[in-house]
Amino acid sequence: MPEPVYTPGPFERLLLRFGTAGELLALLWRGGRWWMMPLVVVLLLAAGLLLFLQSVHYVAPFVYMVF
Repeated sequence: MPEPVYTPGPFERLLLRFGTAGELLALLWRGGRWWMMPLVVVLLLAAGLLLFLQSVHYVAPFVYMVF
């Protein structure tokens, strides 16, 4: 008996357009680990905030100490 072919749904197809990060989020969603989404979102927001603050000249020395 042939194994059924998996076809992603519309939400997963949208996530897969974002490359590696999208694949990670699609895996979390498909694998039943959707409860980890808030953690991933908070980590991504914190990374974005640190990258933004690194470009502000008077805050940059303090951000460099974190890395």
